[in-house]
Amino acid sequence: MESKKVLICCANGVATSTFVAMKCKNKFKEMGITAEVSTCTSLEVKSKAQRMKPDLIISNVGKSIKVPEGIPVVYGVNLLSGREMDATWDEILEHLNK
Repeated sequence: MESKKVLICCANGVATSTFVAMKCKNKFKEMGITAEVSTCTSLEVKSKAQRMKPDLIISNVGKSIKVPEGIPVVYGVNLLSGREMDATWDEILEHLNK
C-alpha cells in the first residue's frame, strides 16, 4: 500500500487532535500502514487540506466541517471516548484501503 495522508482536526488543534494522531500512528504502525499524520484546528482544516491533499480527514468537531470536495471525513470522537471505537477504526481503514 502506498503512503497515505491523514489530517486530524479539533477545535484548537492541540489536545484532542494530538491524542487522536498518536492513536492513529500507533494503529497504522500495528497494521503496517505507512501514513503521514498531521493536525490542525477546525478553522484551518479547509486550507490545510487544499495544500496537503489528504486521503482522509478525521474530525473531532463533527462531520459538517468545510473541506475540499472528495475528501472523506470520519468523526473521530469515538477514538477519544472508546465508544464504538472498532466501528470508527473500520471506517478509517476502509477509506485508507481505497
